[in-house]
Amino acid sequence: MNDREIIMPDGRTVEEYIRDYRQMLERIASGTPPTEQALDDAPLISKWKVDEVVYVSGERHRHIFGHFKGHPFIKEGTYGRTSPLLQLDRELRWARCRSRIYRLEEPLIK
Repeated sequence: MNDREIIMPDGRTVEEYIRDYRQMLERIASGTPPTEQALDDAPLISKWKVDEVVYVSGERHRHIFGHFKGHPFIKEGTYGRTSPLLQLDRELRWARCRSRIYRLEEPLIK
């Protein structure tokens, strides 16, 4: 690692993050769902909803808001939001966001 290398919060380098992000986009484009292992390892969100966030830049992104369990950086039970939502399972069992895959429990409102 050199002095100019940027490390993401999860410990990946920017190059690793971009590589993983490209692979995720390829899986979405091909219609490939997450593996059972990826879902087993994924953090869980309960009492969730999808809502749009408008950034100062004018960009708009949808995020999942809910209570997190098993997230590597978020305290258990904390209410928060994901990185931008990329894909939501039709059966509402999982979601792919920019930074990771999440398992979904019951939504806030059905």
